[in-house]
Amino acid sequence: MLNHISDHDQTIFNKMLENIIPDRCFMLLTDDSGTVLACGLGVLEGEYLGLFNIVTQEKFRNQGYGAKLIKNLLHWGKENGAKNAYLQVILSNAPALNLYAKLGFEEKYKYWYRIKN
Repeated sequence: MLNHISDHDQTIFNKMLENIIPDRCFMLLTDDSGTVLACGLGVLEGEYLGLFNIVTQEKFRNQGYGAKLIKNLLHWGKENGAKNAYLQVILSNAPALNLYAKLGFEEKYKYWYRIKN
């Protein structure tokens, strides 16, 4: 929805989400009228909370909604036993990198995706 994934890739993405075994929390941040401002996923694995697919709707960016969403996911994780959190972000996503840095996240390693040709 907010992440602009193609219909074909959304089907694959949905199948991936359905296969997540650990506890998970899908979160939507909405305004009073029900408009979705931001969304994200937290996956709890032991003492670690992974944050995935954190997206703020374009017209609501830079208004603190991404930070609020992440703080809510971190709270859910802590309430369920997480002591650490991690996330992945594309290096070219400067706004996200700035947000995550403000929240105390720092780079530990780089990663890449491979696709079968």
